[in-house]
Amino acid sequence: MSFVAVARPCRPFAPATVAVMAIVMTLLACDNPGDGAATDAESLARQAVIRDSAGIRIVENLRPPADSRLGWQVGTAPSVSIGAIEGAEPYLLDRVRGALTMADGRIVVRNSGPNELRVFDASGRYLSTWGGTGDGPGEFENLLGFDRWQGDSLIAWFAQGRRLTVFDNRGNVGRTFALEGAVHRSPEVALPTGRTLASETILRGSRQDGLHRQEDLYQLHGAEGAQQGRLGTFDGTETNREYNGNRTSVMSLIFDHDIASFVWGDLVVVAPNYGYEIRAFGADGMLKRIVWRDHEVIARTDAHLDAYIEDRVMRQPERLRADRRRAMRERYEGIPLPETHPAFVTAIADVLDHLWVQEYRLPGAGDADPLWTIFDPEGRVLGLVETPAVLTDIYEIGEDYILGRATDDLGVEYAQVWPLRRRER
Repeated sequence: MSFVAVARPCRPFAPATVAVMAIVMTLLACDNPGDGAATDAESLARQAVIRDSAGIRIVENLRPPADSRLGWQVGTAPSVSIGAIEGAEPYLLDRVRGALTMADGRIVVRNSGPNELRVFDASGRYLSTWGGTGDGPGEFENLLGFDRWQGDSLIAWFAQGRRLTVFDNRGNVGRTFALEGAVHRSPEVALPTGRTLASETILRGSRQDGLHRQEDLYQLHGAEGAQQGRLGTFDGTETNREYNGNRTSVMSLIFDHDIASFVWGDLVVVAPNYGYEIRAFGADGMLKRIVWRDHEVIARTDAHLDAYIEDRVMRQPERLRADRRRAMRERYEGIPLPETHPAFVTAIADVLDHLWVQEYRLPGAGDADPLWTIFDPEGRVLGLVETPAVLTDIYEIGEDYILGRATDDLGVEYAQVWPLRRRER
């Protein structure tokens, strides 16, 4: 499969940094004449160049060898699996869109279909349901997300006026409030300090049909919803828009970009995946840290679209493939697509403040297990780790477990805990 690589990293290193990195790579090549798998986590971390600029810590990393592995291992089967194809109603999950563990080990699952938070014990036994569809206290018309809150509480946000509800650790409703100036602002993540990170889409440009890239404003709000630190605007996803009078048709696109936002220790990250750059901000909204990793931006080609279509066609029964192929080609004919591929898929921080960044695979690369680049708490690359392909989304990574969403061949959803063993080579 062919591709076009733009011959530059996502952001160029300073000349002095390039020189230092070149020397490091030369020395490593002499020390390790074999393949890249010989590079261990300690030597990879030593390759990082760390410098300060105007109070901002900047960490610049080389890419780990493609065949290297950190040595951390995910178990071969989940230790806890919540969900079923049939049986008792609490275990029949509908649109799982998040999960987290409480301090006492209980697992809370965001079951978006009925707008509920379902609570299970550490072994996966159903305990209770919080919320539900409605407009009363503690109910939601459209549950958008939830997170931990101060004092072992939970906070959930929903579409009715972009409001937020705080639950204590037994599911009792504490209070409901709205974000200041939040007509079109959506909460993203809750910070340990009691603040909330929210985003708002800013539509710019003409009302012409075609490819549009949105711009997202990120703002911090206090525990009562008041506007506080402003992080700035970031390039968001691309859509195809068609205008017809006062009506606008918006179509999501393949190969589109996204923004990962999450808490990293006492920092909060906002990271668009147009380039391989992780930006972390303090509770005051000021930029504190930038983590870069060497990466080539890959231009999207027609061959990538062909490979994408074939990937999906081959998942269909053979008798349906010709019609499916024809329909998909008609669907994408004449529709503008993003010019480049994402630099990564998503990112998350674990409980020990390591960064996990999921690597992007070009269409046609097969169904290999997802691959993640792991960074230490300072932002230095340690190596690569694979996670099970059945885990389609990862919501939480503890010291010895991964909590995420899994689907089986029938499309049945599960919230699963997989054991994680951290060890060196």
